[in-house]
Amino acid sequence: MKILMVEDDKSVSQMMELFFKKEGWEQVSAYDGEEAVEIFQTHPRDFDIITLDLNLPKKDGIQVAKEIRRISETVPIIMVTARDSESDQVLGLGVGADDYVTKPFSPMALIARIKALHRRGMLEGQPK
Repeated sequence: MKILMVEDDKSVSQMMELFFKKEGWEQVSAYDGEEAVEIFQTHPRDFDIITLDLNLPKKDGIQVAKEIRRISETVPIIMVTARDSESDQVLGLGVGADDYVTKPFSPMALIARIKALHRRGMLEGQPK
């Protein structure tokens, strides 16, 4: 599985990369919103899932999610963010996220959510 991790905190990104490697997954990192959209636009069919922070430099996660949804309606997006209000969760899910995880989070729980979304996509036979 190939994951686009959009996270401006490099320590979080590096930590998750270790967990993903243990699963045999590949991680591509983007550290701001503009970079994330550029990476995804260039290779939209390469990614099986996107983890997306909301608080990003240059372009926030809400705008990134909207732009990604214009490119792909089906790529799973999990928002992983410190914003934990109900209104933020409703907004994130409303712009196209499939799941919403608040920080601090358990890496193993995030991996379980990624597997569940990927499994659901495979069962539904959805293209990326």
